[in-house]
Amino acid sequence: MSEKSTILRPKGRRIILILSGAALALLLAGLFIWQFVHREREYTLDTFAMGSYVRQTLWGREPEEAAAETVQRIEELEREISWRRDGDIAKMNAQAGGEPVTVEDTGELLAELLELSERSGGALDITLGPVTRLWDFDGEPHLPDPEELEKALALVDYRKLSMDSEEYWYAVPIEDGSHLDCIGTKYHVSLKEPGMALDLGAVGKGAACDEAAETIYREGISGMVASVGGSVCLRGQKPDGGPFRVSVRDPKGDPAESLGVLELDGGYISTSGSYEKYFEQDGKRYHHILDPRTGCPAESGLLSVTVWCPPGLDCKYPGALSDGLATACFVLGLEDGRKLLESYGAEGIFIGEDGELTVTEGLKGRFTPREDG
Repeated sequence: MSEKSTILRPKGRRIILILSGAALALLLAGLFIWQFVHREREYTLDTFAMGSYVRQTLWGREPEEAAAETVQRIEELEREISWRRDGDIAKMNAQAGGEPVTVEDTGELLAELLELSERSGGALDITLGPVTRLWDFDGEPHLPDPEELEKALALVDYRKLSMDSEEYWYAVPIEDGSHLDCIGTKYHVSLKEPGMALDLGAVGKGAACDEAAETIYREGISGMVASVGGSVCLRGQKPDGGPFRVSVRDPKGDPAESLGVLELDGGYISTSGSYEKYFEQDGKRYHHILDPRTGCPAESGLLSVTVWCPPGLDCKYPGALSDGLATACFVLGLEDGRKLLESYGAEGIFIGEDGELTVTEGLKGRFTPREDG
């Protein structure tokens, strides 16, 4: 071989080595980016909706986008079910005594809540709007005039909410240019008497948890915890595979104090308590959980009720159900409230005004009281 050839060989090897090093760097960078994009991450987002703080903690890929989607879903729900906005519930209230209002998703929610109103004997009544407006707990709470309260109470009766439904076909386009035939349901809803009004405040935060739960079906999301006020949604799995831990507030203590901890594998939890909203007048305390039978704050001997709707419950809106059950059970009291929970396959924790703690059978192995509680 020539001297020239001998000199060129090492130079060629250096070029190959340099190129190989660059390729390796690119490969490692690409692998790092792929792992960052596809690895499961934890993400927490705090926002405000429905007059309460909303906290989401998600595990999975692209959790930021999923959390943002949930915020949008809750905002849309609030518009539809708030009597103060211009959505479905406001339209129904405006049409009270007149023509029915046709809705879809809101009608499905109302159908489940109407069943709860019936099964609770009216302890939860979604037509309580005329009475709740008089007390104005979300604005300037005050003791209503007795005559005005009597007139408002005469308009409260879930049995005067009329609902008819009809199915219809619609097409959903798919990627190959064809479509899927689907069946939807329209509900025709009317309040029979002028002046009647729906108020879903007792179930709104639980319904927001139902909206948050849809995030779990988003690709790449493996688990989530979403809390809206006193309602919590637990879906999927935590990264460590362990149970979800949820604190139960001590109704007699500081808001940060816990009465104990629930360890659950999922489901929906809601708490209703007389400590949440109240005012005092002439030396008497008035809380916001109203008894639809009297139009006044419920006097059931309870301070709070926490309800757990476990996974697999046969209903479309388990979050709203847990919220509604918590309110109904508070109004009914311990014995009747426990019977109502049993009829739904739900569980609960009842805390009496005397401090007595009652835990239903299905939660006894899942609830750990605070040691000094």
